[in-house]
Amino acid sequence: MPDRRIRRQQAASTAHTGMWRTLREICNRNFTVVTLINLLVMTAYYLAFVTSTSYARQTFGASLSAAGLTAGIMVIGCLLGRFVSGNLLSVFGCKAVLFSGLLLYLTSMAGFFLVDSLGLLFAQRFWAGVGVIGTATGTIVACVIPQRHHGFGVSLFSMSTVLALALGPFLGVTLGARMGYASLMRLNVGMALLCALIFFGLAALPSMRRRHRALFSLNSYIDPRVVRFSLVALAVCPSYGCVQAFMTSFAAERALSGAASVFFLLYAAGALATRPLTGRLFDTRGENIIFYPMLLLTALSLMLLGRAENGRTLLLAGLALGIGFGNFQSVGQAVSLSLVSRSRFAQATTTFFIFFDMGIGLGPYLFGFLAPSMGYGGMYQALALTVLAALGLYHVLHGRFAG
Repeated sequence: MPDRRIRRQQAASTAHTGMWRTLREICNRNFTVVTLINLLVMTAYYLAFVTSTSYARQTFGASLSAAGLTAGIMVIGCLLGRFVSGNLLSVFGCKAVLFSGLLLYLTSMAGFFLVDSLGLLFAQRFWAGVGVIGTATGTIVACVIPQRHHGFGVSLFSMSTVLALALGPFLGVTLGARMGYASLMRLNVGMALLCALIFFGLAALPSMRRRHRALFSLNSYIDPRVVRFSLVALAVCPSYGCVQAFMTSFAAERALSGAASVFFLLYAAGALATRPLTGRLFDTRGENIIFYPMLLLTALSLMLLGRAENGRTLLLAGLALGIGFGNFQSVGQAVSLSLVSRSRFAQATTTFFIFFDMGIGLGPYLFGFLAPSMGYGGMYQALALTVLAALGLYHVLHGRFAG
């Protein structure tokens, strides 16, 4: 991959210019605008995600499985949005697709106040537009960051998602108990309006329009060169999906609910503290120096989680998971972008996140069958072995070719 080696040499040769100069090159106006939009949208997404199940059960008397679908259908809608937006970005351009996604998001959030049945709640969550927005912001970031700083820049951008992961559930749990669910949705509408206003701060963007792409060609939506690497995400991400889905039940079973409330804060702290470092390492040393330790640390965190009998072990597992899996999204996206030309950034971003979201969405369903017979601890141990197998898969599919 000679072009990637050249970019890596350029990044290493500019490392001595200093962190502040690098930050000035990365944190331009467009980067700042889309990062703020991503922070607000993902905060609202996680806020709705963690509170949907209880709302559906209390308001509509839904069964546990049906109530859980109100959260799961958001992931399904996100997957569909990511799939279609790859080609739309090439046809209509980044700004048009991002604005359309924001309008869909605003309409969906405001539409909650017209929901009077479980079916309408499913529809309202399905058409939230988060997948379209996420693909558009990720592609814009890839275009406005200098290529020699892609790893570091994508890591900085993705820190907004980590902050949202901590902020969204915190707001949902704390404010929901005091203000009620309708007030939470008003907050989401307010954040949607703020995103629409921030959008107009975008300056001109590099053109990505390629009108010759065939509407019914799979190649117009995903990039085959990224699929092989993205299979690693499909194998790794079920572990985090199961941590998200079953943490509350697992902690209650082991009388660790107090520590569990801090688990994702430590996860966010571990990810935030290390993402700038891993981004710089990717730019100067490549992905292998990050991926092998990262996947080993993810497996270790799951082993610790499965064996946690006290709060200290549980919190240590959260910190290790943040340092390990917490860097997977940002470095994985940077690797995907490095495999394609600039005109295919939208398809590369779409491909990676389809497999990423699919793994998170399928994990709780597939591994949930193990919990009744093996217990949550056994399930997390099985996930640790799955991540170790994914490490071997990474080596076979990508790592041995990465120079």
